[in-house]
Amino acid sequence: MRINNQNNQNFKSLSPLSSPLGQFYNANATIPTLIIETGVTLGRAHQANKRGGAPEAIDRLVEQGISAVVWIYGVNILKNIGNFIGKKALKIKDLNFDIGFDELRNPTKYIDKKALGFKAANILTSTAIATYFIGAILPKINNAILKKTLKKEENKKQIEQKITVPSFNEFQKNTKKNKEISFTSLLDTTINAAHVLENNSAARLFVTDTGVIAGRYYNAPNKYRKIEGLFRDIASIYFYLCSTAHVVAGLNGLSKNTNINPKALEKTVEMLCDNVQANPDDFKNSILGEIDKTELSKLDELFKGKKVLSVDEFSEAFSKYAQKAKEMAKLQYIESGNGVLSYQQARDVLSTSKTSNPEFLKDVFKKATGKEIDDKLCFVSSKKLNEIRTSIDKFVEQVRRSAIDDKCEISADYIKKVAKNNIAKNFAFNVIGTAISIYALGFLIPKIQYAITKKLTNEDKFHTEEE
Repeated sequence: MRINNQNNQNFKSLSPLSSPLGQFYNANATIPTLIIETGVTLGRAHQANKRGGAPEAIDRLVEQGISAVVWIYGVNILKNIGNFIGKKALKIKDLNFDIGFDELRNPTKYIDKKALGFKAANILTSTAIATYFIGAILPKINNAILKKTLKKEENKKQIEQKITVPSFNEFQKNTKKNKEISFTSLLDTTINAAHVLENNSAARLFVTDTGVIAGRYYNAPNKYRKIEGLFRDIASIYFYLCSTAHVVAGLNGLSKNTNINPKALEKTVEMLCDNVQANPDDFKNSILGEIDKTELSKLDELFKGKKVLSVDEFSEAFSKYAQKAKEMAKLQYIESGNGVLSYQQARDVLSTSKTSNPEFLKDVFKKATGKEIDDKLCFVSSKKLNEIRTSIDKFVEQVRRSAIDDKCEISADYIKKVAKNNIAKNFAFNVIGTAISIYALGFLIPKIQYAITKKLTNEDKFHTEEE
């Protein structure tokens, strides 16, 4: 099967949204997180200013803004410093490798133990330092800034009687108050923790903020600020980590659009344009092929209790597919023999579809992940590759369904048209999901947390006095 031909055009020329959309599919991208954090910081500062004036607004800007910078960039900066030390002091030559693994891929087997141990320790230590700074040091800095701001406000009080924030002395006489904490959640300490922290910006935010709750809770000046902060940060977890993905999935489902990585879509479009069938049903049957139900049932039996199957064992059961099985196994590094297959790969070996061609899949996976997936030092989870693989077939179905709805035949231009619409929708859905997260984090949650404090104290103000 040809992967490229003269009719294929650069995918970016089809849609200028392809590149920015790709940021939402890159777990290590910082731009989506930066956009959310900017919106949240400004939103929370605005809400704080409405309730507590300048002192609370400054408190929010300092805490939220600095925390965001450390969340997004701090771990990586510290990690790079550690790498420099490791190379210079410990004479470690190369730290450019992946340390995650699953049943199909395990680059840790081929890495020098000294380098492996150092890299894992460096990532975890960098995360711990960033967490300590946000949880223990930043609150003290923030408290000092707040006290200085309150003193300035106290001096103005005699002149400006309608100041929205009570003087420092009045704060001391009133009931309690609280210093907020920015919590995200607990990250399971699995053997892949260092890999996750290195390759997932959301996970870095998640785990960095996990330790923050203890530090900020301890440094909060009073119980009302503790309660307010706990609610805010626990309620924020979902909107930081899950809501955008759920909104995108929901809108794609409603619109019958495929959630597919734009780089994977690029290679899929190239392949489809090489295999055009005008009739929608003929197009689907030609591209997706079929799997014999008897063979599939036999495969299910072979995989009972197993996550991978050796190519030799597979070939013994399905001798006519032996060569394709060997080619499919090359999608990952083969340590010895003919390699192993995941369940999805074994299904693809049995399939007559053009989307199951090993050469095509290797091209797609390499493009979508940016990695040489057959490199022994490379790790991309089987789950991630299966998601990409599934989305390819779903897009083929989308082209067929669209052609039926439009009552038209399928051509190369029509496939590209559907792809452009797909990108536009996915970009719009991600923007909508991001906007919802920003609104919830920056406006809705602060309003609720302030309402909780008002209910507890019968005062709609920023509580700062120390217990």
